[in-house]
Amino acid sequence: MSNHKATDFLFRTGLVVKGVDSLFEVIGGVLLTMPTKLARYILVLSQHELYRHHEVLAGRLDKLADDVTVHVHLASALYLLVHGLAKVILISAIFFRKRWGYIGFIGVLSLFTAIEMTRAITAHEIVTGVLGLFDVAVVLLILKEYRIQFGQGRSASGGENVE
Repeated sequence: MSNHKATDFLFRTGLVVKGVDSLFEVIGGVLLTMPTKLARYILVLSQHELYRHHEVLAGRLDKLADDVTVHVHLASALYLLVHGLAKVILISAIFFRKRWGYIGFIGVLSLFTAIEMTRAITAHEIVTGVLGLFDVAVVLLILKEYRIQFGQGRSASGGENVE
């Protein structure tokens, strides 16, 4: 496999992974706008026969359900919705080879990666750091693909959609 084919495969795979992740963020954001349903699901889980004999776990789940607040979940839901929808729109634009999609996704993903890496470093979250490094790799692949698609050797009317 040539170098270009390998990076093209990684580029497309990275976009698909980020796209699926984005859809899950949107779904999670929508679900978080319904904290009373979430609390009810936790209460149902805690009343299940399996947990009936585990009073400590059931008590903790009940407390968790009580701690579900509208404000915290609304802020989390808003973050997930904005983050997820922005990525879905920009990834779609990239698949349609829109120049603004590449530029926008590089900017948005870089911003969120900076936030993610800051959180990983300050809170010592290893998994968040690893995911942040994955995002850095995706940004670099998008930048490389952008240069291939819209590089200096191409004219604006070179057959590519450069909107």
